[in-house]
Amino acid sequence: MAVQVTIDARTKADAGVIAAALPGRAEATSWRGYGIIRLRFRSEKEARETIPIVGDCVELHKLAWARVRIGDDERMFRSRKLRTT
Repeated sequence: MAVQVTIDARTKADAGVIAAALPGRAEATSWRGYGIIRLRFRSEKEARETIPIVGDCVELHKLAWARVRIGDDERMFRSRKLRTT
């Protein structure tokens, strides 16, 4: 069964940074000013492998935030550097 993953970011540019780090041909779009990446995976295991990639991108590129939604599960990432300043 296919699994839908949605990744939200503060801007389309932020979503583009994340999309570039993901395997395959992920594409960033914009919706109401937010950056959005929508992906489909063959299994939930494959889908969950995106979570650490997104977290690493938020920290490495100092993105304000990103959220990964897989089904009803949601994981939010915020850059530590931005929170402490």
